[in-house]
Amino acid sequence: MADRSLHVVIWLPSNFYSAVVSTLVEMFQLVNDVCRSQVLSCEFVSRSTPSASSTGIFFPTKAQPSRKMDVLILIAMPGVEIPELLRSLDEESEHSKPLIALAQQQDAIIAAHCGACYLLANSGLLDGKRATISWWLKAEASRRFPQVRWDASRLLIRQDRLYTCGGGFSGLELARALLIDLGFSKEERIIRKLLVLPPPRKFQSPYEFSLDEISNEASPFENKLRELSKDKMSEIDLKFLATELGMSSRTLSRRFFDELQTTPGKWIQERRLELAKSMLEETKLSVSEICYRVGYQDVATFSRLFSRTTGMAPGEFRKQIR
Repeated sequence: MADRSLHVVIWLPSNFYSAVVSTLVEMFQLVNDVCRSQVLSCEFVSRSTPSASSTGIFFPTKAQPSRKMDVLILIAMPGVEIPELLRSLDEESEHSKPLIALAQQQDAIIAAHCGACYLLANSGLLDGKRATISWWLKAEASRRFPQVRWDASRLLIRQDRLYTCGGGFSGLELARALLIDLGFSKEERIIRKLLVLPPPRKFQSPYEFSLDEISNEASPFENKLRELSKDKMSEIDLKFLATELGMSSRTLSRRFFDELQTTPGKWIQERRLELAKSMLEETKLSVSEICYRVGYQDVATFSRLFSRTTGMAPGEFRKQIR
């Protein structure tokens, strides 16, 4: 247990989920209750005073921390409309950079939740380091910050005094890790039982799905590709798509690069794995049967590819998602 009160500062962006923020603070407050002492102090910092969550709940905030930071937690901005979210993150980065720099000067632990990992990457602190981010931002994060060793299959990555975690209630895993690393292992176990928290999780890949299901952002070209591949993943290849679309393989490859910034082979692989994950979740088919239905002929090759992409074997994936 810590010998002195540790100060936690939570940066609130212009928009955020109140449930995530409240859960973090309440877990920290429960440590004080269990210890019967003020071993953790917590305050909110924001460019807005007070700061309103996405549901209109107001949080009292300050422009600057009132004392030296031991922990800085950067909270995410909600949203899955990628272009709009990225614009908001770029704007938020300019406001959060001075606080991140101050936390670094004070040798504080710096933790980023969900899309806020983008803010940490934009500050340069993640260069050359492993990190995760909310799964729906992994493609953009990899493109904009190639110097970061992204592994978005993980729910939480801790490297030195930097913590990054995935979307939504991965904040639970972040709070657990922080409490344990700050010396409150015993209290963390008690809090987990008091709040009836789910078992610790390691991966966010089982929660991924195509954003096209809730968004209209897909281009007409990709919509046509998805229509052609529906119920035919076992036979999809470059030649099949080129024939169905009435163009040469070379022209089709250019369309993939120009409109989707990928190759036909990579797009097909992603769709096969997407379908495999759905089958693991929604059916009782064996792994070998799923392998053949999505277009792979060798179960070992399929399992290695699946594990490399999601961070877990197909059987383990099925257990977690169910």
